Amino acid sequence: MVQPNLKNKTAALPSTQEHVLARAVRDNVYVLRSGDLAAVIEVEGIDLTRLADDARVGLIAQYENFLLTLRFPYQIIVARKRQRLEEYLAYVQDQALQRGRDKQPEYARALHGWINFMQAVVGKVNPQAPQYLIALPYDTLSPEERARGKMTVTAETYRRGLDELAHRCDAVVRGLTRIGLGARRLTDQELVAVLHRVYHPSIPDYRVLPTARLKSLFAQVTLDDQPATDGGAAYG
Repeated sequence: MVQPNLKNKTAALPSTQEHVLARAVRDNVYVLRSGDLAAVIEVEGIDLTRLADDARVGLIAQYENFLLTLRFPYQIIVARKRQRLEEYLAYVQDQALQRGRDKQPEYARALHGWINFMQAVVGKVNPQAPQYLIALPYDTLSPEERARGKMTVTAETYRRGLDELAHRCDAVVRGLTRIGLGARRLTDQELVAVLHRVYHPSIPDYRVLPTARLKSLFAQVTLDDQPATDGGAAYG
């Protein structure tokens, strides 16, 4: 009976980085393997259940009208991100110290106990909060170029894509702000964090340094590097 060569099979498996659709993050955009670019906007959520009926109906109508004004492709994503508790715990700590100064030792001990409990919980679980994202893609190649199999992206088309995405992001942020929804464009580090949560959902962000996140996602690429030529694509 011939034993299978497990070593050769393992060596033939593609690396984790080959499954990542993005090949680099720079200039506040994802550079995709297809040559496309994508910017991402984070939007603050609003609890509609806390609004009066008229206010809720009005906000939804404004949001629908805003989407109708967009003349470029977009994708709305509901994701999850780690809920930061540092500010809350610092506030409770200040309250505990204040109760101690006010000669309320039992109250102060209770607050310190709550802090210790929350720190123990956070150390074992990864508390999550909703994250609302809008992805704005941009194809740096025309349909004719793709049909001809021309996959070269020049420095000029790359820069034109960055400029166009900047205009689209500004339009989306302004439109959302007008209807009362806070929005902002994600930076390079934040884009890497989003990818890390997608491909490593069980690993909390705060336990992985940004450089380690990059190594787990991209082979030999850093935030400041020019994307290497891959499949005939070249970037300024």
